Amino acid sequence: MKIRKIQAPTMPEAMKKVRKELGADAVILNSKNIKTGGFLGFFKREQTEVIAAIDPEDQKKQGSELEVNMPPSKDEEAIVKEIRQMKELLLKKDSHYPPLYQHAYEYLISKEVETDLAGYFVDALLEKYEQTEDTEVLKQRLTNEIYDHLKGLSFGKSTFSKPFVHLVGPTGVGKTTTLAKLAADAILHRQQKVGFITTDTYRIAAVDQLKTYATILNVPLEVAYNADDFKAAREKFADYDLVFVDTAGRNFRDAAYVEELKDLIDFDNDSENFLVLSLTSKLVDMKAVYKEFKDLPVDQLIFTKMDETVHIGSAVNMASSTGKGIAYFTNGQDVPDDRKEASPMYLARLLMEGFAHE
Repeated sequence: MKIRKIQAPTMPEAMKKVRKELGADAVILNSKNIKTGGFLGFFKREQTEVIAAIDPEDQKKQGSELEVNMPPSKDEEAIVKEIRQMKELLLKKDSHYPPLYQHAYEYLISKEVETDLAGYFVDALLEKYEQTEDTEVLKQRLTNEIYDHLKGLSFGKSTFSKPFVHLVGPTGVGKTTTLAKLAADAILHRQQKVGFITTDTYRIAAVDQLKTYATILNVPLEVAYNADDFKAAREKFADYDLVFVDTAGRNFRDAAYVEELKDLIDFDNDSENFLVLSLTSKLVDMKAVYKEFKDLPVDQLIFTKMDETVHIGSAVNMASSTGKGIAYFTNGQDVPDDRKEASPMYLARLLMEGFAHE
């Protein structure tokens, strides 16, 4: 029996390496998350470590395998039999689709669509249509299926229907730059009268950044240190078309943070509220962020840093699991250009654009 230890940034990438080095008949014996690299104990990266094995009789591809001695409690024949049984179970679970459909399923997972959701999309195609071996036909069907799944949600935001626009989310996702893009669009394309309020007084740099944007756009800025300041700022901007409110990020795991936001800001009064998430974040962290903010009246999601990742599947996962549509994607630092209004078809096509025959 050949056994190989493989490390990769994500499980889908680890599975790709397993298939490349050991072949499609390999089985996973164990997997876990580890931290590697770093300097003096800092800056370590999280990796997925997989222990995979292959029966020599089934091996079709040669790689740099690591041969190990089997535990003395079992002879080699018993180990091989156990591996074969495990392989059969794995194949029944993960490889039950026709080849092209299996390729589509694996493609979706490689884009970090959750396994259950990827299976749902592929199962739907097999139920609705006769099987096809045409890659382009399958690509179009799958694109349409993803669109159908998302079209009932509130996507896009060409104009704002309420005067106060609140952006909330964890630190580092790009809320302030996104706010400036939205404000610049309102000023340049719709000639609206715009004001800024920031409650992000925890970081001096955050206030300075918004002051810079306010100066460039010739927009008044009010800094709110407490609820009274915020109320006064709202009253000052009462006759403005739009008021964009930048909030502090801080650590989303701090439960007191969301409570402070609720005490400081009136989210229900003439406002539209957007949760800003970065596509470079892990899905588990996105879900944790949403869980912390779910008590706020979030209307839509905004995803930033689209230019820094190819794993667009997280946006599909979040929209599907939360029932919240996506207003915008941002894909760079340029104000106001690096912003794209979201739509179900745009997201479906973006997800499927790299799908091709193996």
